[in-house]
Amino acid sequence: MKQQYLGIILHSNLANGRLSGEIILEDLQLTFQQDTYKYSINYSDLQIELGGSNQSLVFLKNKKHDTLTLYTSDKSILKNPIFQNFNELKEDIKKCNNQKNKTRIVLFSIIFIVLGGIASLYFSKNYFIEKLANQVPRSWEKSAGDHLFTTLTSDYIVLKNDSIEQQFRLASNKLLSTIEKEHIKIDLYFIKEPSINAFALPGGKVIIQSGLIEKANSWEEVLGVLSHELAHVTRRHHLRGVINNIGLFTVISTLVGDVSALAGTFANIGGELASLSSSREFELEADETGWNYLVKSRVNPEGLISFFETLQKEEKVKLSLKNKKIMSFLSTHPDTEERINKLKNKKTNVSFQKINMDYNAFKLLVKRATLTK
Repeated sequence: MKQQYLGIILHSNLANGRLSGEIILEDLQLTFQQDTYKYSINYSDLQIELGGSNQSLVFLKNKKHDTLTLYTSDKSILKNPIFQNFNELKEDIKKCNNQKNKTRIVLFSIIFIVLGGIASLYFSKNYFIEKLANQVPRSWEKSAGDHLFTTLTSDYIVLKNDSIEQQFRLASNKLLSTIEKEHIKIDLYFIKEPSINAFALPGGKVIIQSGLIEKANSWEEVLGVLSHELAHVTRRHHLRGVINNIGLFTVISTLVGDVSALAGTFANIGGELASLSSSREFELEADETGWNYLVKSRVNPEGLISFFETLQKEEKVKLSLKNKKIMSFLSTHPDTEERINKLKNKKTNVSFQKINMDYNAFKLLVKRATLTK
């Protein structure tokens, strides 16, 4: 029974050196045929091997006539039962199958390496981003933060009461000193805004809303929130968020090039930062770093936990457009229950110093300041 496969014959005597036709397998011989042209090889003289790109072609050669070659891209020819009647051909086919398997292994290995490399770059992205952020001058962040501060506070009432800042700095002195050892100047601002929130801008400006002061139950709770917000500044989360938006390969190319090439990107950073929401990863990182700052400053970090518990007890806040502008604490932060559990799992043997200042008196001072505006 004849079985046919599309194939090509190569020989210098042919027009253009090649001819397309059909490879026909018969009982005793293999024949190539195209119209009036016909060439046959006895199976006893036939040699089969793989070749071409990725071993994708089956070559059929006459051992007695090595200047002429047949080949087909139809690998199903290797499964033809006729070949099984000849021991030498069975060996050739076995070698071909081994070659195919080796080719598959090499191909899959290459794919695995490429995909592994891409995955490695992806999962290492945050490392590259943080490394690049740490090369950027802090003066760039300060400039962006100043611009953003003007934009965000234009619609709010800033409480210009020296006593409020003096008392707050006195209570938070050790925490602020810990941060300022990293050569970051912290500027504090208090605004009349009832929602429970505080937020930090790139460069070191921290805005504390009157609603946070009112709802917190102790200095430790307020300083817990402050340490979290300061961690956003020291870990350069605003900058890292912007860098993340420019793409991984741009990040890597900048790392090996000149960081000043990013200057244009940050020239108008203020407007972009206003629309950036805090990522879950950054928030959890700020919790972790903020906790460490509290411990280092000998401020009881349990205040951060009790503040989150206070948040849980609050009814869901209906946000105004103003609050959306300044990134509400409740709308952009991770699940509060998750954060509480993570912090409760942290242990410390450090003894903490009690803040010997009347928090209720400070709350009253802030309340009176909001009433006079």
